[in-house]
Amino acid sequence: MPPATSSFSWSRPSRQYSPCSDETSSASISSINRIEPATAIVMQTYEQQPETSTAAASRRDNKETKKSNNKNKHSSIPMRKMFRYATVWDKVMIGLAMTCSILVGLLQPLSIVVFGIFINSTMEDYQEGGNSITDMAKYSALIFIAIGTVVMLLAYVGNCLWVISGENQTRRVRQLYVHAVMRQDMAWFDEAKDGSLIARLATDTHYYQEAISEKYGAMIRTAAATAMGLFQSFSVAWIVGAIVVGVLPALFGVAWFMDRFVSKHTQRVQDAYAEAGSIVEQALNGIRTVYAFNLQERFSRLYETKLLKTRNAGAQRALALGFGFGAFLFVLFSIFGFSFWFGAKWSIDGKIVGFRVMIAFFCVVLGAISLMKLPDQIAALSSGRASAYTIFETIARVPAIDTDSEEGLKPQQCSAGIKFRNVRFSYPTRPDIPILKNLNLTISPGMTVAFVGPSGSGKSTSIQILQRFYDPSFGQVLLDGHDLKELNLKWLRSHIGVVSQEPVLFNMTIRQNLLLGVDNPHDISQEQIVSACQRANCHSFISNFPEGYDTLVGEHGGMMSGGQKQRIAIARAIIKNPPILLLDEATSALDTQSERLVQRALDAASMGRTTIVIAHRLSTIRNADLIVVMDRGEIVELGTHSQLVQHNGVYAGLVQTQQIATEKQEEGQVIPESDHSKELIHLEGVRVRDRSAQDQQQQEANQASTIIQVPPNEFYTEDISNSQNNTSLFRRTSILRSSMDAYELKQRKNKQELKLRRQQDAPIGKMLKQVKSEWFFIFIGCIAALVAGAVYPLFAFTAGKCIYVLILPRDQIAPGPFEGANLYALLFVVFGVIAFIGYGLQNWMFELVDARYTARLRAMLLRVYLKQEIGFFDQEENNIGALSSKLAADTKAMSEMFSKVPGDIMQAISTTICGLAVAFAHEWALSLIVIGMSPFLMGSSFYEARLERGYQDKVAKAHEHGSEVAGEAIKEIRTVTALGKQAHFESKYAKTLEKPHELARRKAFRASFGYALSQGFVLYVAAVTYSSGVMFMQQGRLQFDDLFICLLTLMISMQGVGRSSVFATTFVKAKTAAIGIFEILERPSHIDPDLEGIETATTSISGDISFENIAFCYPTREKPIFDGAFSLYGRAGQTIALVGGSGCGKSTTIGMLQRWYDPTMGNVRLDHHSVRNFTLRNLRSHMALVGQEPVLFDMSIGDNIRFGVDEGRFVTQDQVEEAARAANIHKFISELPEGYDTRVGDKGSQLSGGQKQRIAIARALIRKPKVLLLDEATSALDSESEKLVQEAIDNIVRLGGRTTVTIAHRLSTIQNADLICVIKDGRVFEQGTHWELLELNGEYASLCREQSLTVQ
Repeated sequence: MPPATSSFSWSRPSRQYSPCSDETSSASISSINRIEPATAIVMQTYEQQPETSTAAASRRDNKETKKSNNKNKHSSIPMRKMFRYATVWDKVMIGLAMTCSILVGLLQPLSIVVFGIFINSTMEDYQEGGNSITDMAKYSALIFIAIGTVVMLLAYVGNCLWVISGENQTRRVRQLYVHAVMRQDMAWFDEAKDGSLIARLATDTHYYQEAISEKYGAMIRTAAATAMGLFQSFSVAWIVGAIVVGVLPALFGVAWFMDRFVSKHTQRVQDAYAEAGSIVEQALNGIRTVYAFNLQERFSRLYETKLLKTRNAGAQRALALGFGFGAFLFVLFSIFGFSFWFGAKWSIDGKIVGFRVMIAFFCVVLGAISLMKLPDQIAALSSGRASAYTIFETIARVPAIDTDSEEGLKPQQCSAGIKFRNVRFSYPTRPDIPILKNLNLTISPGMTVAFVGPSGSGKSTSIQILQRFYDPSFGQVLLDGHDLKELNLKWLRSHIGVVSQEPVLFNMTIRQNLLLGVDNPHDISQEQIVSACQRANCHSFISNFPEGYDTLVGEHGGMMSGGQKQRIAIARAIIKNPPILLLDEATSALDTQSERLVQRALDAASMGRTTIVIAHRLSTIRNADLIVVMDRGEIVELGTHSQLVQHNGVYAGLVQTQQIATEKQEEGQVIPESDHSKELIHLEGVRVRDRSAQDQQQQEANQASTIIQVPPNEFYTEDISNSQNNTSLFRRTSILRSSMDAYELKQRKNKQELKLRRQQDAPIGKMLKQVKSEWFFIFIGCIAALVAGAVYPLFAFTAGKCIYVLILPRDQIAPGPFEGANLYALLFVVFGVIAFIGYGLQNWMFELVDARYTARLRAMLLRVYLKQEIGFFDQEENNIGALSSKLAADTKAMSEMFSKVPGDIMQAISTTICGLAVAFAHEWALSLIVIGMSPFLMGSSFYEARLERGYQDKVAKAHEHGSEVAGEAIKEIRTVTALGKQAHFESKYAKTLEKPHELARRKAFRASFGYALSQGFVLYVAAVTYSSGVMFMQQGRLQFDDLFICLLTLMISMQGVGRSSVFATTFVKAKTAAIGIFEILERPSHIDPDLEGIETATTSISGDISFENIAFCYPTREKPIFDGAFSLYGRAGQTIALVGGSGCGKSTTIGMLQRWYDPTMGNVRLDHHSVRNFTLRNLRSHMALVGQEPVLFDMSIGDNIRFGVDEGRFVTQDQVEEAARAANIHKFISELPEGYDTRVGDKGSQLSGGQKQRIAIARALIRKPKVLLLDEATSALDSESEKLVQEAIDNIVRLGGRTTVTIAHRLSTIQNADLICVIKDGRVFEQGTHWELLELNGEYASLCREQSLTVQ
């Protein structure tokens, strides 16, 4: 048959995207003034080129994209394009804000000109007798007050508009970005990292917001002030302006080099810490594996090695920052000195009037002071433009498989006939590895078709192609005769229901999760919900929850068991009533009883619709109409269960692998199945009701202190009271919480803890002991800060002298080489040297302290984490995110106690003392007047800085919920896409932006007031001080030069003190972080790894284990697992198998053997010694663990295997290979290009499940343990992988010499065990060999019958 081609191909007219393009849809932008899903915002912002579905084109596009990414690695958006998502109203606000910023920038130099004119007039009048000096002082004061008032109004309005317009645009961009991410096809997600997408949403949008709001306004103001200053200096004394323009490139050059080197080393610090952070994430994610193999010290040292890189990069950054900042100030003060000296020289030569030089000089000074803020502003704008490039690129990307497209056919009916025709496929990330090879398969409407085969055979890929997560590289997939590409994508997915191996429930109520399955939740009645749940066998346990269908499922469905989650997911698929149902390993990880219930639900759900099942447990698909056996992308066998078994081929071999032998069975005899489903459902309901009654009592006890009213259900709007039969299931109680309420409750708890911590004293003494090795650097930094603090008062003193000198007669301006103007010009250069030393050393030393102390603190904190018992990590507040945040953010905040606070305090003290000393030495009365007004100057600066810092903290907290919502949706993007609920989560995310938006508006109106005061009140102070000074001059109490020395010194000093006073906010933040960190550092572990005990060599251990009258309850749960009746004895060398339902305590026994937990009553023994008496490290050295989900670390295969050996023991390559051979994995590893040096990837992502499991077994074997613990080691594997892994386990058992404890749901894997224990109701319910338990015909025999595969 010739290659089939699509008869219809939709595409959208487009062009290649350039994020610097300026084409936007104004209609779409303007529609986002309301909070709504981003799908309503932009339907087509950019045009795209026609897409191709061929693999060659895909590979070519990938290569081009990579080249483009490399080329544009440092690309950024031009500033004029940064406002492309502004509405018309936003643009009006931006225009007004620009105007205000420009006017503020222009008025400040203009006030200098006015000031200079008044000074000259005052001096002339003073020299002539001073008859009109008072009137002139009053007139000048009024003009200053008028200018100050105008500046304040303009500054307030401008800052408000910048903040509001920036927030509006950023809010819009965040929504568009989330929409764009949710819109992308799976090929894009395969190459992207979930964490990076979520981090970009938080960090890059923050940088973008900074660049388009106040920082941009400040840069415009700086540019206007500098330009006006230079213009005025040219106007009144062109030579001064020319000199400044001539040397400005030197200043800009220093700023450019500083920015470049600081950015470079900052990036190195971030990259190094990202590597260190991955170590932490791996250790905390695999904490049980880390403890089981005594890897705490190795991970701690590995983390410290990575932190050493951050410390070294931080030290280089500190040097670059200190040198750059000091050099910038040195060049700046040198420019002052040179321009002043040259202007004075021209004044002496009579080429220009002195007061003009003075005005020109101060215009330059003001412009230069503005330029001092330029490095920070340039850095903020550069970061924002670079961040915007990536964000805009994502927003503009239209995927090849576009969920936003309205094109395509929407047939009235769907019969669900499916045909795969010559389908070939390779994943875009692995284009050279074919997954499907000429797949041809016809599925008639209503058929149940099962796909079986080893991992990587293409089973799940076929389902993903059917959902159009990917398009075939070649060939067609037809639905009712239509190529899938011809069909509308939303229509297609709305007709497909999916239930996967890991059911995804979102952090909301059961009803809300169920209604995610339908397009119009409001059209679904409670009767339909109940009906779907009854068919899914989940109505019974839901009805026994106190809140019924309004029960929260918890994060990732954590409040539900695996079987309960799976049945809720099935009900969600049933309520959708799709003609096509896809079941991908829906029961593989369940215990036998849960599997039984779920399987019956699946059988009921499959009736009347086309069903495709992927299964590893063959007992679940024996009734399928057609079983398709796949291997390496090809179909190798087709037929029914009976036909394939009789054929005695691949499928029959898989059946034999999973067959459970029964004593009285003749070949071909049917084992009757007993249907216990109704009984199981009833028992489950009783258990749920009992547990709920206990929870209800606990809730009623707490209800008086915590009552939260519930907002209306966002899905359910009908009057629930109309229901006659199910009213109790839909009642709403005061203790019910929606997902938003749960977040608010968490925030309230955090606020209470924060309030308590703020009432505590800062642990300064403890911190000083920790930072002892940095005392020398802190001391040097404090001395440098004292020097730096003196620079500006001395600069102000010299500037006042300069004013006086320039209006003296020409022969008195510079009477000698080191007198007058010559002296003051030289002093400016000296101040430059002092500033270079003071500010340079201050920044260098304190940044160095920050780099060293932060790295050491993080290392200490991780070591303490890895000493805690497992129960510590079970607590909700100690989730991986919270612990990682302490390591990343809290340690940084705590280090600011020494890297920021001391320098700010010393600088403020030095500035205050020097400023007051200079001022009072010249005129105490005028100094008191300025001091009387100084609280307004300092207060405005402090108020602005404190509100700004507080706003940033609150917004960061407010955005946490948005990140959680977006992160949950992005992490489970396949489920969200399959359900077609992108718009729902976009809307939910949009609602989380309401609080940050309100905070931004509050900041606009409140923080702008402090900013306006700091800008305009300076002129008020100048007006009052100048007029008062003139009066003192007229009275003969004050000389002319003393007036300006007092005025400039105190004003400049007080502004500096105001800026430094931010240390109070920094101190509180650092104190809060320190209290939280010391709570962890000083927390004693309940199972202390450092406690000395029995140290026994492994050769001396026999391997006898016993549990005697065990009682145990998990720390985070109310109901006990064992109540004192659990006892179990195993002899050395035995294989002991534990079976039973989920939650019966099988895995708990392993946890107690490993001492992850200690029993509340009874004894756990190894060789007749209580496990409590062993040194923890020694105890675990005698054991090895292989879990259901093998934890491999992101390093080479060889290193992962070597991790099985305790530290200090040398491991040869031969030993590694020997362990790999025993685990049936050596052949596979040796065929890899890099062999044992092959990296396994994050969480072993480069390997299949069976390969990971066998490497984990090799890691356990190289340990040569006396006790081997196997926790569901094969349950989640396909039949082929299970066979290989089971062979490896059987080899281990045959070798003998160790006690093996195995937990299994697949009973075929443990039928040869020496002792099988059935655990039920907190005790060993039955025990014996496989045959002995079958003879009992009890619980175990029932489980065997349910898993039987024998056919007639």
